[in-house]
Amino acid sequence: MAYSVTPAQVDALRPNLSIIQRSVLRFLSRLTMKPGAIILDAPCGSGTLAVELADRGFDVSGADVDTSAGVLPGIKFRSADLEGTLPWEDAHFDAVFSLEGFEHLENGFHLLREFNRVLKPEGILILTTPNIVSLRSRMRFFGSGFFHKDPVPLNESARRPLHHIGLSTFPEIRYSLHTTGFLLEECAHTRIKPVSFLYAVYAPWMWFYTLLAFRREKDPAQRERNMEILARLFSPALLFGENLIFAARKK
Repeated sequence: MAYSVTPAQVDALRPNLSIIQRSVLRFLSRLTMKPGAIILDAPCGSGTLAVELADRGFDVSGADVDTSAGVLPGIKFRSADLEGTLPWEDAHFDAVFSLEGFEHLENGFHLLREFNRVLKPEGILILTTPNIVSLRSRMRFFGSGFFHKDPVPLNESARRPLHHIGLSTFPEIRYSLHTTGFLLEECAHTRIKPVSFLYAVYAPWMWFYTLLAFRREKDPAQRERNMEILARLFSPALLFGENLIFAARKK
């Protein structure tokens, strides 16, 4: 499809990159992504990240139930419900970017299987989601039973697409990735709010408590994996980061 949108109109159509999107682009510099790589951005929202990736020389497709990104040049947009089957053939993309979408879905496992299907062998998945295992979030849950990204009950009058119905801990997301054909390679964070450091005093007690709980595992292989999870849970990224960035490779 041909477009007659000027660069000035493009800038007016797309909002500025968010903190999460800028963090992902910085994280991207640590990965090996060849020029012209075929990338899927899903959900792509308004298309801001997709257009930025296209500007950097990648072949970008965007998918979302929101069709506002369909007017932007430089990306191939398809309307798609991420709860269903993605409209691409198997092994089509070199990489998939999925920012702040996983926690809104009723079946995140299905989406991960679809991402795995449309990725080429050794393809990379970049996924972000709120960090509900940060010290600040753990203390909020301890006091109220709610994580800091959803400090009050969801409005029950209707099911809304932006509701956080699938908030997951780091071990749960790692499990989801490892059981849908991915291998987690790296986990980083977006920004850290200074107030988060006030909760560092609780970290030693939490580490010891978690260690005791993990040692109950009888399977030797899983005990070894649990030590990896323990180390990650008490890394600066997970203790203080607002959102997590996962990089997983298709097995």
